[in-house]
Amino acid sequence: MQFSRRDLVGLWVVAFAASAIVGTHGIVYWDAGDYVTLAIDGGRSGLLLGRPLFLLVSRTIVDVIVHAGIDAAWAEPVLRWFWTAVSACAAPAMALLATRLGLERRAAWIAGAMIGVSPSFAHTAHQVLTDAPALALSIAALAAAAANRAVLAGVLLGSAILTRETAAIHVVAMVLLLGARRSVVAVLSAAVVIAVTLVAFPPAGLAQWFSAMSQSAGTRPVSVRGIGLSLAWIVAAGPVPVIVGLIALASLRNRRLLAVALPAALATVALLFYPEGSYSPRYMLASAPIAFFIPAAAWLSSRRWLAVIGLALPIALVPIVTRASRDVAARGVVIQNRVQFLPARSLVVPGHYCPQARLGAVIAKRADLGMLCPGWDWPADPGSALDAAQADGRPVAISLNTADWWGDRERADFDAVAAWANGRHGMDIAGFLVVDR
Repeated sequence: MQFSRRDLVGLWVVAFAASAIVGTHGIVYWDAGDYVTLAIDGGRSGLLLGRPLFLLVSRTIVDVIVHAGIDAAWAEPVLRWFWTAVSACAAPAMALLATRLGLERRAAWIAGAMIGVSPSFAHTAHQVLTDAPALALSIAALAAAAANRAVLAGVLLGSAILTRETAAIHVVAMVLLLGARRSVVAVLSAAVVIAVTLVAFPPAGLAQWFSAMSQSAGTRPVSVRGIGLSLAWIVAAGPVPVIVGLIALASLRNRRLLAVALPAALATVALLFYPEGSYSPRYMLASAPIAFFIPAAAWLSSRRWLAVIGLALPIALVPIVTRASRDVAARGVVIQNRVQFLPARSLVVPGHYCPQARLGAVIAKRADLGMLCPGWDWPADPGSALDAAQADGRPVAISLNTADWWGDRERADFDAVAAWANGRHGMDIAGFLVVDR
């Protein structure tokens, strides 16, 4: 029995409601603050292809609300709820994909519900981030491929890649589902969509991205801690579905289901060794749900009690696991609001909350403020950079709150700027130590 429109809408509502409950209302992730800032000021992302489709849509939405007389300070919540609505389409798309791969209606519904109430998916979907929308587009592309709609599959997967490049891992599944002749049409369709978009919106710094990634891999190699955090993020997608799906995957005999799940599973293993795993393992969402949820749904469809536990358990843990993210969002709002009170031409060193500081400067129209942020742009000798700012007559505003510096990487940066500030005369302005001379 095929899914009705009512079934699909119901799964979308489940996913949207779960994101509204699980997600944090405010900026939690570094990228989310940057994307909102870029959507407001029209800048380009330096991440690989530049996430052009995501930013183009986001800028269009911001332009609409600004022209309607709404303050740019509302850009973040408007974008957050819009991308939540887009991301929630992953649930009905997963159910469609499951039915087209041969699963019965009950199993397909379970597959859609699994992603709808997945804690890590729901949490990420309620942020201005590319991960969840790209996954929704990827699942829709595979559902189109499973129905032998080659052009639509290619356009959707090309759009997913333009939203977040890791969606390219699903090209293998698309080709396997469509077969040799149709897959050529699909790949060409995706290539045309990508090429046209990149000609209109070229990447800001492709060479610089590769250079930064090479440097990061060399200076911060893969660690046991990073792999452990990535594994934890995978399990957080749904403990029961992931574990059951891993077991079920090993015994799958459905070739079409294997064509989708096995490439995603192999990609998941490969992504465990991404060098930035300890910093932001949410990129595991690109493949883990597709790898494990459909195989798990097929097995759980005849075990209702375990299916109920698998869907209910993650939601029950929400109040515990989201406490830290709520604190992050609240602190980010404080930083965002405070930067507007800093002296003219200040060089701001806000630590981990740099994206929120940048966003606050853009909203307050403080183009005079500069930012020195942890990460790829952090100078080898931060003391010299701060001395240069002082020599140019710029005040230096530093957050000396250790809670604003996260992890070993940022703590080392904090130690460097704290050592520079030690012994210098400064005054507290808006929670920052401001050293004028």
